[in-house]
Amino acid sequence: MDHIWQNITTALEVPSDVADKWLIKLKKQYSLPNRYYHSEKQMIHKKAEHLSGASVCLQLASLFQYYHFDAGKDSVRENCDVLKEFLVDAKLDNKTLENNILQLLGDVSVESVDLPEDDVLYFQDLDLLILGYSPEEYKQYTVQLRQEYSAIDTESYNKMRLKILQTFNRIPFIYATKAFSEKYESAARANIENEIKELENQ
Repeated sequence: MDHIWQNITTALEVPSDVADKWLIKLKKQYSLPNRYYHSEKQMIHKKAEHLSGASVCLQLASLFQYYHFDAGKDSVRENCDVLKEFLVDAKLDNKTLENNILQLLGDVSVESVDLPEDDVLYFQDLDLLILGYSPEEYKQYTVQLRQEYSAIDTESYNKMRLKILQTFNRIPFIYATKAFSEKYESAARANIENEIKELENQ
């Protein structure tokens, strides 16, 4: 996270005191005890290598996407609000950048005419990155994800999870970008099919 944040704050010329304050806030959020996968150590670390050459817009969106996280609840509005709070704190009066990030975060009320489609697709693929990792890492992810949904009983969780996985299984391509598809598509398909079989046999 530190390297990504350094890239962002340097490119946007964010005052050092503001940059330091928000890095602490980000790290605190991503280390909360209810986070097993959606944490700096797991999710952010896995995304980091794919963000080093990405646009500032993509980098900011990736760090604020799960700033607030509560399994089973929609935190889009909260995350959009905290992104706006950061931009005000950093004195970044750039409506285009703000709208582009908000759109990536899921705010359907904003309009952006110059958000590259490639950025949208890349952002979507980043969120699905873990699906194409090794079977061992994927298994760890499923365990961590279940821990985040610990309030839901096993039967309900398995049904919910199975429905999501079957949806992935029916679409022609999991990854929208060529780079991610070539590297992760086959592994993601295998991981998903294996998890479906496990869930169906429970």
